[in-house]
Order: sequence, then structure tokens, then C-alpha cells
Amino acid sequence: MKIMKLPEDLDEQNSFKSPDGTLIAEIEINKDYSLAYGELKRKKSNKQHTMTMKELYYIISGKGIITVNSFDHSIAKGDVIVIPENAVQKITNTGRRKLTFLMIVNPPYDPEKEVLLE
Repeated sequence: MKIMKLPEDLDEQNSFKSPDGTLIAEIEINKDYSLAYGELKRKKSNKQHTMTMKELYYIISGKGIITVNSFDHSIAKGDVIVIPENAVQKITNTGRRKLTFLMIVNPPYDPEKEVLLE
């Protein structure tokens, strides 16, 4: 058993920027899935991309727009978003504060399997 805490704020010490531009802190990674905490600063977007992995997002705070396969969806605290593998995706923070979320990726996140489209 493991008990972990989410980071309170991401900085260069406890995070990295994914190829799509999302600031990420890995929480757990194993052979089956990875769990990461991510954030986008106020009025920022990540880059449009695809991944060969399935993803599940849980929005912790903030609000925004997620675009999946050319369809826009409003997102806010408490929302769960399931993104199929190879979907074209992008997240934009439309709120006044940072947008924070958890990402569960199956199989585990691999930056080499992320393809930038912009």
C-alpha cells in the first residue's frame, strides 16, 4: 500500500513540461497505468496532440475547454473526461485561476508515443 499527496504547486523542482506543454508531476507509474497531476496556467493551452494511450482526466480546480476530435466541451471542477487512444486533443484554461487535473494513462504515459499536431 502507498499513500501519496498531490503537490500544492508545481515548480521546476517537482515537475516537468510534457511535449504538449502541460506542467506535470508524476505521482505513480507502474506496468499497468500512470497517474500524474497536471496544471495549465491562467489563459494558457497545451498543444494539440494525439497519444496511443487511453486517458482519464479528473478536473480538480478551474475551468476550461477540452477539444477532442474537433468537438469542444466545457470542463470544470469535478468533471471526469475519458479520452480514447489516438484522439486529437487539446485543453485550454478559460478561467481566472490555474486549471488543475489528474491524468490516469493506460498503458503508462510515454512521451515518445505523444504526437504534436501544432
